Amino acid sequence: MTFWAHSDPSGLPPGNPSAKWQPLSQHLENVARLARRLAELAAPSNKCFHNMAQCCGLLHDFGKYNDAFQTMIITGKGRCQHSVHGAAIAYFGAGDGFSPKALHVSLAVAGHHAGLPDIKGGESSLDSRINEHRSQASALVACAIADCAELKKLLTNPFPKIDTTNESFDLFTRMLFSCLVDADRLDTAGRPAIQQPLDPAGLLGRLLGHLRSLSQKTPDGFVKRAREEVLQDCLAAGEFPERLLSLTVPTGGGKTFASMACALQRAAIRPDAYRRIIVVIPYLSIIEQNAERYELVFGRDAVLEHHSGSFDRLRERNGERYVPSSGEQDENNYEAVRFHPETENWDSPLIVTTSVRFFESLFSNRPSDLRRVHNIARSVVIHDEVQTLPRRLLAPLLAMIKELADDWGCAFIFSTATQPAFQRPPSAPHDSRWEPGTIKEIIRRPETIRSSLKRVNIQWELEQPVLWPDLARRMLAERQSLAVVNVRDHAAELFDSAVAQALDQDFDPSGVFHLSTRMCAAHRLHVLKIISQRLRDNLPCCVVSTQLIEAGVDLDFPIVFRALGPLDAIFQAAGRADREGLLTEQLGYPGGRVVVFLPKEHRLPPNEYTEATGKTEALAREFSPQVDSNEAIQRYFERYYGEGGDLGENLQALRTIEKHFQFATLADEFEMISHRTRDVFVPYDEQARDAIEDLRVIKRLTRDLRKRLQRYVVGLNPNEFARAKGVLYQILMGSELWVAVEQAYSDTKGLHFTLATEDYFA
Repeated sequence: MTFWAHSDPSGLPPGNPSAKWQPLSQHLENVARLARRLAELAAPSNKCFHNMAQCCGLLHDFGKYNDAFQTMIITGKGRCQHSVHGAAIAYFGAGDGFSPKALHVSLAVAGHHAGLPDIKGGESSLDSRINEHRSQASALVACAIADCAELKKLLTNPFPKIDTTNESFDLFTRMLFSCLVDADRLDTAGRPAIQQPLDPAGLLGRLLGHLRSLSQKTPDGFVKRAREEVLQDCLAAGEFPERLLSLTVPTGGGKTFASMACALQRAAIRPDAYRRIIVVIPYLSIIEQNAERYELVFGRDAVLEHHSGSFDRLRERNGERYVPSSGEQDENNYEAVRFHPETENWDSPLIVTTSVRFFESLFSNRPSDLRRVHNIARSVVIHDEVQTLPRRLLAPLLAMIKELADDWGCAFIFSTATQPAFQRPPSAPHDSRWEPGTIKEIIRRPETIRSSLKRVNIQWELEQPVLWPDLARRMLAERQSLAVVNVRDHAAELFDSAVAQALDQDFDPSGVFHLSTRMCAAHRLHVLKIISQRLRDNLPCCVVSTQLIEAGVDLDFPIVFRALGPLDAIFQAAGRADREGLLTEQLGYPGGRVVVFLPKEHRLPPNEYTEATGKTEALAREFSPQVDSNEAIQRYFERYYGEGGDLGENLQALRTIEKHFQFATLADEFEMISHRTRDVFVPYDEQARDAIEDLRVIKRLTRDLRKRLQRYVVGLNPNEFARAKGVLYQILMGSELWVAVEQAYSDTKGLHFTLATEDYFA
């Protein structure tokens, strides 16, 4: 009898000469081989890990030897569990020769469709499921070892030694699970494990050549000299043995390329130690601009962008929070991997992603998220604007970062102008932050760099609340100005007011711009290029933006208006004022101006953002902090982290033996942002429309289409998605691939949720 793992993708019966049915023994051996190979790449010296990954591959579909499954796969009817049987064998054993109690393997096998479970709990817990199917699993052993030679070898010999400690159990299990899921998906889809090489020495040479070219075009001055010193310090730091490094440089000091030079230098010195660079950028920033700059230097094929939205259906939880539904994880829909959107597994030498995507992958229990985690091992991770990490998650985030560095060959570069207090003060020995001395600073003379790069003075105008028309009038009185506000609706209102007043103030309306995440990346990048050119040509330019402009955006205004917000965000906004230092060089003192104002409608993003804004206002009323004040930023972060704030210790506890390693519960509770977003494709230009048309024909998101469409996406939180439903359509019922109608996309403000009457006849 032939046991089958997968049916023919086109529906041909097994007897058809053209059918491509996959025998179960072939699939198990393929996945075992692939999983072992991925484990060897993730942790070359950990033989135990390699052996366990191979065991996972052999056991993951052990339950498909069940007659009920074989009937289901041939007839297409019925439902049948198949992952829990291998999990039961991994834990309870298969007779005298094989008696492992391999909890890591059992968890990985049990969850490879439905997600990593809690060990103890209700019906969905590992404990409940393997006990329920223990006897049925034992009954399958005889036919399994008769069919698959590798399974016979495994089940009739002692199990490999397991030597992980309780402290490393959580991440070890996630890595094991990741190798299994990626191997299973790759074999099912008929794709190889490519594992593209990094070539750090070659990439570093290209980067340094690019920086020399930029330097030749930059006029001499204190900014240029400071950037050169930062670069040299970063290259020297490539030799540091420490794995947790901080790069503390004021905004405009050249951190984007200098941190990459540090990462590549480190990898070039130790080519066998590191296999990729991952750049992690806050979800509020425009990651596309940094990705575009890297692509300019290294080539488009070398860089993979992976944003933080998704195509998952979301379900409401606790009235306000939303989590992904479990539809794509239904074990009975075992063929779904062939038809769902292809999830990138981060098999690329350079990754640019968001902090949401990076950390929610690490703390998720979902196969589609954890699939890429094994490719994080042995990476240099550049974490840009690290101060934006949510305080309520700090304990598990710092613990995870330390484990990746200590156990999985990672190095981290924390890049920011306002280094947060990740190390606890000596007066707080039980604080969940790191011990003093854990992080090594890259910059040799941080105080000198900070003072030499001071180009702005901050005016704190908090006594009289400001109306949007009044702020618009004040902006238009300047030839070039930027206003940064806290929420998207405020940006739209201020922009509309500025456009309405422009002609009255003899200001060219074509020089008034709006930036927000309601615009797709391609649109934002296009607008940024126009803004940048107008600034260089000294043309009138009035820009209204949300916080997305505060990180990684290379613009230079003489004056910036910033709505009252967190101190680190205000300092980031200040980096857009006299960024190149030309005014300061000319005047001999800081020439940029930053005005911090209090909006009449002082609406803020919720939770930590609101609390951080309150602490900033208190500091501002005490002593009007300036960007070169290290004391101000230290005092701010110590108050923010240390004054009774929840650092997420309860979440970190879920990763311990005392709480029985609650993978599913942790995934449900862990959110980098309070509202997840749904990705919607928008027909911004001809390229977008062509790709959307191809998507309509193919009806699934292939790797090629994902690349073509990745900059034509707008992320909507669930409430916005519900409001926008009238201007969206789904590519295929149940696909969760949504597209906006053409009339719903504005050339100035991006996606809007309703159509005007004339739009219906356009």
